[in-house]
Amino acid sequence: MSGELDGTLLKVFVAIIECHGFSAAAERLHKTQSTISQSLQRLEEIVGTPLVQRSSRSVSLTPGGETFLIYARQILKLHADAINAVQLPDEQVCIHVGMPEDYAQFCLSGVLRDFQAQFPQVRPDICCEMSTALVSRLQRGELDLVLGVQHANLQPGEFLCDEPLVWVAAEGWRADKDPSVPLAVYAEGCAFRANAVRALAEAGRPWHVVYTSQSPRGIGIAIEQGQSVGVTARRLVPPGWQVLDEAQGFPPIDPARLMVWRSAQSQALAVEALVEILCRALGRSELLAQRGLAGLTAGHQPQQ
Repeated sequence: MSGELDGTLLKVFVAIIECHGFSAAAERLHKTQSTISQSLQRLEEIVGTPLVQRSSRSVSLTPGGETFLIYARQILKLHADAINAVQLPDEQVCIHVGMPEDYAQFCLSGVLRDFQAQFPQVRPDICCEMSTALVSRLQRGELDLVLGVQHANLQPGEFLCDEPLVWVAAEGWRADKDPSVPLAVYAEGCAFRANAVRALAEAGRPWHVVYTSQSPRGIGIAIEQGQSVGVTARRLVPPGWQVLDEAQGFPPIDPARLMVWRSAQSQALAVEALVEILCRALGRSELLAQRGLAGLTAGHQPQQ
């Protein structure tokens, strides 16, 4: 080692890995791409070994980089913890949180109540969009934490739980003579839609899309008109809807994966507490035990 570790250099290194490249890291940190490259080069000189393998299309960690990434994240977390620990109680800070609108409707009221009981000086700023858009915002440095569904084109997040999916329709909906299933779904790229369509294809049942929307409420309006079938997480099924099963000709759907993504530059103590509250609201007992939260009860949902 030929120098002292600089937190700014560590942030650059972590951003390159989390953003899967130099240009996205530069956008997140509001720096030029050449500055990002120079910072990484300086860090590699300090630690005395290459940390990142570069190619024309991607970056990946060297064996030394894989080990160093663990310590870099811990150092950045301790840095944020130290700052948070000495903040005055009446000094309000903000954390920026993203989650899909339907999950916000399901649990946000109770989650925020529990969070602000622990951190009254922290103001949550909530952004509701599709999971893919939210993770992109996090990579650009606009969000500290994202709760969302893993999609095929997203970097892996921190696994929260499997999310069982079900077919839904308005109460009283019946299949007509058309054997093709009329779907009201999110746009292409949605994990719920992809899993549902794959289930229909494997069962040999034809389908066609009659309505798409980026909004859960838009999907809900289409379903409530009684002319289409949707797919959602079992826990998100609203009152007055029916769940369609194999007896009605609808095959089982593979579950989605509910994840959390967090930024290395986040308010570490507050974000960690919020993740724990989300685990309690949405996760499983084994996940809580892994996080040292064995005293929390699985399946407990916050009061709305």
